[in-house]
Amino acid sequence: MKNILINLLKSILFLVLLIIILELITIMLLPKYSIKKYGFQNTVKYEILQEKPDTIDVIYLGDSLVYSSISPMEIWNQYGYTGFDCAKAAESIANTRKHLEVAIKHEHPKVVFFEANVLYRDPNKRPWYYRLKSEVFSVFAITKYHDNWKQIGIKKSKIISNVNKGYVYMTKLSKYKPIRKINNPKRLRPIPEGNIEELKKIVKICKDNNIKLVLINNPSNKSWIYSKHYATKKIAKEYNLEYIDLNLADDLKIDWTRETKDKGDHLNHSGAKKVSAYIGEYLFSLGLLEDHRNDNKYQEWNRAYKYYSEN
Repeated sequence: MKNILINLLKSILFLVLLIIILELITIMLLPKYSIKKYGFQNTVKYEILQEKPDTIDVIYLGDSLVYSSISPMEIWNQYGYTGFDCAKAAESIANTRKHLEVAIKHEHPKVVFFEANVLYRDPNKRPWYYRLKSEVFSVFAITKYHDNWKQIGIKKSKIISNVNKGYVYMTKLSKYKPIRKINNPKRLRPIPEGNIEELKKIVKICKDNNIKLVLINNPSNKSWIYSKHYATKKIAKEYNLEYIDLNLADDLKIDWTRETKDKGDHLNHSGAKKVSAYIGEYLFSLGLLEDHRNDNKYQEWNRAYKYYSEN
């Protein structure tokens, strides 16, 4: 019995030491000013807080359709615009609104994209395992920064806290053959109670901060249906918002036999490059943003792209 207790204590001590070591490594990869100002857990939970203040032009809000479809570094490389994916898997609109509130206290973006799929998610039916996953990632924060491990040993002032800027780089391929969907303009997908009120808050936040808010549907053959499209189109008209549905963008030309990681639900990196090029061109057409690639203030982004392109 004594030996069992000793072995158990050794195992617990090992796990505690392992967690401490992992967290110390994570702290090495996070900006000290962010930890000091916002605390370690907030800096990890809201990764945009790791960016330098007032350096983000565009924020992309939403769920996994955002971080699998939009690569801010691709847009940086082509246009010199800075962006960040503020997105979580199966995110609720209330948490999305909170993420925006946190972000704009740190950054002052000119454009915000909001993934409209979140509108139709009932917060009361959000799977428990997504909440658990979020908590685990907060405890074992280093799991979110595996792309940064290559920077260990680099001078602290040269470390880039989030190389992918919230984007999740996925090359896995799982083919999908799209099925024909019913196109009935009179059929509108109902929105769960309370979600419209949260959308109103997001609209007001953007209006009060002189931010252009754009509703968007990123490509997904599993999450997207025509009834969501027409309901979102109606909402966009009601609140005088621009709406971009990339599921109906003929010139995007997503190849679902090569550019999805999970049989049509999310894009892989090949598909994300197409979406990012599309959004970059749209941002360019707005004439609101500056090309920062030759600006000394933004040279960290050029270094980040170097690491990003080595994936």
